[in-house]
Amino acid sequence: MKKIIFIIFLSALILPMAGRAEANPVELYFFEGQGCQHCARMKSFLEGLKVDYPNLTVKDFEVYFDKENQDLFKKMAAVYNTDSNGVPTIFIGDEVVVGENYEKLKKAVDKCSTEVCPSPADKLAAVGDNVNSILNTNQPVDGQNEAVGRIVIGVVLAGGIVFIIFIIKKK
Repeated sequence: MKKIIFIIFLSALILPMAGRAEANPVELYFFEGQGCQHCARMKSFLEGLKVDYPNLTVKDFEVYFDKENQDLFKKMAAVYNTDSNGVPTIFIGDEVVVGENYEKLKKAVDKCSTEVCPSPADKLAAVGDNVNSILNTNQPVDGQNEAVGRIVIGVVLAGGIVFIIFIIKKK
């Protein structure tokens, strides 16, 4: 009876480990600024994630005082169709995590651990020399078209109201 209980106990320990697949390698690019408190907290969070996800590689780039890292940050932002105005910013798979959005970051790391995600370096290499043309275009960042549209509509409406008031007063 003791042998049967021992075998069941041992099976309960070994079987879950046998079914566990090896996690995919995950690479993320972390852009931060020296002296930035938000960046320091994110850096600590990333250290904890590396313990939970040994398959995680963090590439750290300081952008306040390093011109090459600033240029890389601009290129990465262009490839990911976002802006490079603030840190901390993290590029992982197809995701961009701006600020201290720990939940979004953890979900992205978890997703890329179970699914194959492109590394930021691969995404940058895929664009290649085209990244310079992306950087040189004045394409609006997501949301800018909507903001410009609202401003135009507001100006047109305000002009229309002023015109109507002018016509009414003239009569």
